Amino acid sequence: MDSMLESMKTSNSSFAFLLTACGLFISCHSQPPVENQTAAAPTFTASMQNLKELMIQLLPIVVDVAQFNAPENRQRVDSDVQKLVEVSRQVVHSPVTEKLDPGLRMISTAFSEDLRRAQESLTQGKRDFARYNLLNVTAYCIECHTRTAVGPSFKSPSLEQAILRLKPMERGEFLLATREFDRALAEFTSAIKDMTSHAGSQFDLERAVRQALSITVKFQRDPQKALQVVDLIVNSQNTPYYLRQNARAWQVALNDWKKEKIGAGTKSSDVIKHAEGLVRAGRVSQTGTVERGGDIYYLRALSELNAVLMGRLQAEELGHSLYLTGVCYEALRDSTIWALHEDYYESCIRQVPHGKWSEKCYTHLEESIYLGYSGTSGLSLPLDVKVKLDDLKKLALPDLPAGLGQ
Repeated sequence: MDSMLESMKTSNSSFAFLLTACGLFISCHSQPPVENQTAAAPTFTASMQNLKELMIQLLPIVVDVAQFNAPENRQRVDSDVQKLVEVSRQVVHSPVTEKLDPGLRMISTAFSEDLRRAQESLTQGKRDFARYNLLNVTAYCIECHTRTAVGPSFKSPSLEQAILRLKPMERGEFLLATREFDRALAEFTSAIKDMTSHAGSQFDLERAVRQALSITVKFQRDPQKALQVVDLIVNSQNTPYYLRQNARAWQVALNDWKKEKIGAGTKSSDVIKHAEGLVRAGRVSQTGTVERGGDIYYLRALSELNAVLMGRLQAEELGHSLYLTGVCYEALRDSTIWALHEDYYESCIRQVPHGKWSEKCYTHLEESIYLGYSGTSGLSLPLDVKVKLDDLKKLALPDLPAGLGQ
């Protein structure tokens, strides 16, 4: 698990937002199924209030490296991180997360483990590494808060003062994680304009574009706003060639989206069918690892699928939705949490076993895991991973008549 989590840290994160967003990470679970609301609400509400207070106190310290390492603040930081670890463990085991979108379980688990790693680093005196981990947990917050419209934004005068010291890119990621989408988009747009007016960081430019597209496509569902972002990339002479080529493909996808007149419908089956068509279009537009023309279609499909997975689905619909969601996250994995697609494939197998969708999910899962453990010396699959794959294979494949082997 540790190696997987290390690979999931895709940001080089001067991303100085810290844990406010992480407190809000839990708020995206704030609408549990009806049967769980009474039991879960008191604990959840109390936890959220504690998190809010912790964040308001802790954010200004973690943003400023000098304050974070100041002797007079060390005991306070250590104590607050300990409290965060305790709350995050409660969330991981909450029945709310077990009932909702299965990807949230993986995010909440990784979130909790990164906080635990930060706490261990503080105990060992490795404060710089602890601060790095605290900053990086925001990746989970962003992924959670751009899934659906569920969950509040988070505002506080203290936090507003703290983010004034941040750069546009950092402010954008802070605001995105705290669900202030219009303000976040303005900051990302500002960062893109700045980086395309001169030869800026290629990594930061692409990250800003992807975050802006996540807002405009996956959350706001607004092709015109997305086009305004993409046009900045296409029209700049300082845009790397590969990124401009991808942006031109995004322009085509977004202009086609603007011309669509028929909605997906409101029934789950209609939404899933629409998402399947988007995934198919994404595959056609994305023929290799460099060509990213399919990103718009995959983001649109995720917007539909994340919403439909929050409702009650028949077994066939659930298997289909989990499979398609895994495919989308696998295609977008360099811009999302790295191993999230594997969680959806595994969830598909466990929740809807011995069917065509579980079989498809196992095929993708096995290939992904094999690739992850392959290197110059060949395949090196740990015993526990092999045992898990064997168990999942038995669940995934159709039941065979008695007396026949696999």
